[in-house]
Amino acid sequence: MPVRLAIPEVDEVGPFNRLSASQVNAYSSCPRLWFYEKVRRFKMPQIPVLFVGRAVEEAFCRMLQETPALLVANASGETLANIPLDPNGVPSRETGMVWPADRLLALPENMWPEDLDGLRTWAQQRLGIHLPRALNDMKMEWEKDERKAGDWSSVDSGRCLEMCLKGLEMHLAQVERCYGAEGGPNLQQWRAGERPQWPSPDGRSYSLPFQHPLAQEGPVTWVEAWEVARPWFVDPNAGKFAMNAIHPEHWFQGEYDLIYRWDNKINIVDLKASIGAGDRSGNYVEQLRMYAMLWWVTHERKETVDALEIWYLGADVIKQIDVPTIDEMKAMESDLNSLWHQLKATKPSMEECPPEPSPMRGFAPGGIAVQAPKTIRCSRCDWNAVCPGGEGPSELPEGGSVRLPGSSGSFDLTAIGSLEPRMTLIAEVFSVLGGGEGKRPTIKVTQSGHFAQLQLLVDTHQDGQPAWPQDLAKGDRVKLDGVVPSANYKGELQLKVDPHAIVVHAGENENMSTSLLDFRARWNVTGRLVYRFEKKGVGRNGKSWHRKGMMLLDATGSMKVEGWAADWGPQYDLAEIGDTLVAANISLDAWATDIKGQINRNSKIQITERVDRED
Repeated sequence: MPVRLAIPEVDEVGPFNRLSASQVNAYSSCPRLWFYEKVRRFKMPQIPVLFVGRAVEEAFCRMLQETPALLVANASGETLANIPLDPNGVPSRETGMVWPADRLLALPENMWPEDLDGLRTWAQQRLGIHLPRALNDMKMEWEKDERKAGDWSSVDSGRCLEMCLKGLEMHLAQVERCYGAEGGPNLQQWRAGERPQWPSPDGRSYSLPFQHPLAQEGPVTWVEAWEVARPWFVDPNAGKFAMNAIHPEHWFQGEYDLIYRWDNKINIVDLKASIGAGDRSGNYVEQLRMYAMLWWVTHERKETVDALEIWYLGADVIKQIDVPTIDEMKAMESDLNSLWHQLKATKPSMEECPPEPSPMRGFAPGGIAVQAPKTIRCSRCDWNAVCPGGEGPSELPEGGSVRLPGSSGSFDLTAIGSLEPRMTLIAEVFSVLGGGEGKRPTIKVTQSGHFAQLQLLVDTHQDGQPAWPQDLAKGDRVKLDGVVPSANYKGELQLKVDPHAIVVHAGENENMSTSLLDFRARWNVTGRLVYRFEKKGVGRNGKSWHRKGMMLLDATGSMKVEGWAADWGPQYDLAEIGDTLVAANISLDAWATDIKGQINRNSKIQITERVDRED
């Protein structure tokens, strides 16, 4: 099975605390790099090439999902898009749901490709339909990203199509092999409509009532070979990270690209829209080895992988990776479990993740190992300017007090790690309006004559419980656990309910001293500037909007501070990476584990220390 979902009843780790291959590789590259990105939540610049790979993979998988026996070459790219999903974004197993391919009648058989060239021509045209839309979707996602960098005009759509076509040829080699093997060992089961627990995505439901609608008699046809050889992949219509393979103990997870299994051998393929040159190629090898271990442990340690491959579409090369032995996988699992305890069971401190980068590795196109470059990893790190292992200072600010220009008094500064954006209190429901039929109600609560509006931003708490009682009524006493208080533009108090907050009925004798008046509206913080970001767009009213922000780091934590562009003042534009700034008179916000600061026209941003720089 290429998918193994979490079992909530025994999952004590949770979806946000698992280890992944990318995290392991980041930590192996440099423990401090991992800490900055996974604990301090720094986000690296989002350049177009990071989105191009996703577009190429999506177009390729949408083509694989289709069949020339149902769709003519110029059919809409949306034909198989509307598959039923469960609330978690997984293709739904609920019976009675209508799947798009099950609604379609097969084309006349004289329109089916009769040879490999016919399949190739059809698939090439399908890629030509899917890729432009995938690239456009990724462009829109890139444009919305607060850390976007580079220029989308650098994206060569012709080169992207060329990589898709190279992948097609690699896949057609599997189809041709399947045809030569007379459909392989499972042809008759496929014809009879038998499907595995996780079938390769083809727009059809998990089970078929009769034989497969495209089944033929006698020798295998080219269309049947296309159907039978189809690998498993993440359905491009599924939710993000909804189809992981999760370790039985829930501490590790991964999501495979392609799984070929038509010949009863398991071949895991990693798609790369690149040439495979450079240090990252070493990470790809280690990732596939971890995936081999993951497959083994999620199949009761009885089934091993037969082949591991990296398809470098930019270089037109298939790189074979040695499959680890059972002893190697046992050792790998043990090492990864120890690493999970080190990094995830409890949050490590910055000092426990020293800036000790591993040496750079050298790879030529196609992932061929060559002599390593003489450059050091720190010189290419996004966090070089703030990391003591690079050009950053050895010490970071930690609260205190400061007198700012133009102010008569001093500002007490709170260490970022000491900020508390949440509160827990007991209140009474004043009103419940609306709700039902999938809509969230408008709930107002009161306490000692003071009022607050609940902002219900989610339906479910992180532990799976409803975010609020469905039977909530006026006069009920409720416990508001972990809500995030803020004041709107009218000065009215709001209590935000996100995945880490929940509303429950309060017990008869349950009392708390926390009051709505305990809400602290304004805070002062200081930290070194890690990066700045901007977001622009057009609102529903047709008016343009523009927000700016920055990431600050002190000795205890990090936080994003953002606000409307007009509220920042000149110090924002004067600040450089590594400078120490004070953000005074800001409000707090939070989402899950991330704390954010909000500036307004009464806030003040001031550079208090310039980082030393050589001219």
